[in-house]
Amino acid sequence: MKDRIYLSILLVVRNEERYIANLLDNVLNQDKGSYEMELIVVDGESTDQTKKIVKDYAQKYPQIKLINNPQKTLPVGWNLGIDHAEGNYVLRIDGHTSIPTDFLANYAEVIAKQPKADVVGGIIQSRGTGKQGKLNEYVYSHRLGVGNSMFRTLEGRVWEGYVDTVPYGAYKSSVFKEVGGFEERLKRNEDIEFHKRMRDKNKTFFLSTTITSTYFVRTTLKGLIQKSLDDGKWNIIANRTTPGALGTRHKIPIVAFLVGLLFVVGSLFSSTIAVIFAAVVAIYAALTLVASRRFAKLNGYQWLVPCAMTFFVLHFFRGFGSFSAFFSKAFWKART
Repeated sequence: MKDRIYLSILLVVRNEERYIANLLDNVLNQDKGSYEMELIVVDGESTDQTKKIVKDYAQKYPQIKLINNPQKTLPVGWNLGIDHAEGNYVLRIDGHTSIPTDFLANYAEVIAKQPKADVVGGIIQSRGTGKQGKLNEYVYSHRLGVGNSMFRTLEGRVWEGYVDTVPYGAYKSSVFKEVGGFEERLKRNEDIEFHKRMRDKNKTFFLSTTITSTYFVRTTLKGLIQKSLDDGKWNIIANRTTPGALGTRHKIPIVAFLVGLLFVVGSLFSSTIAVIFAAVVAIYAALTLVASRRFAKLNGYQWLVPCAMTFFVLHFFRGFGSFSAFFSKAFWKART
């Protein structure tokens, strides 16, 4: 074990009965490689069949550990899993994720090549079903939707190097001893805050496109709105917990929302401001339409405007969610 990579794979789940069996199969049927593994499933007291499914698998596969998470939140779940991990690397995988058969072998290969990297990660291929799901998939893979999130925009390219963050990282177990665990006051986006503390400790992040996973996006407009609201809100709360946690791409939605709000108010009192605001809206609309052309070309031009509107929904509700954070109890308690 000393000369091999030992991966403690963490799955923190709640009510994932639609995806969990497939994800467990994906992990258990990985290609052989220069690694050992254990699989730790942390269940947030699921009310569906998730826990039963995991228990059935655990009876067949002794490498599976099932841990209960009574607080039901992600950071608490990650910390519980980390506490029970025996590996020299701890690898997070999301419950909405599907992984290829070479996922762990590629992780082990990159880790072996980059032993100085404190965390190694790959890229996310967003996938959706149904027309709205496909629209959500597209905006989550486009730079206009996610900015400079390289792990979302590098699909189809070959690239690797040091970056400022990675998704579903394989962390050296020593990182948690030096940096601490995930911030348990955050209900989500805990990795943003944790990675800021890692950077403050001069920890490094290495990204390789040889490592890929598939994330299943929300399939409805309502689902996209709710996720955008939550992401925006908890981004701001994460930044209050650890100032400086947010990058430029995280700040743009709230800045745009506040500027837009000022324009709306100003337009009520000044025709000049109203004209400038109309011009800004026209430019933004043109950008979203241009960004939507590739989707429309592949799926039919009747989807050009719906695609542009999906970009708007993502931007607006993430900005509104960020703005609403300042009026939440969680924000004001974050520094206490």
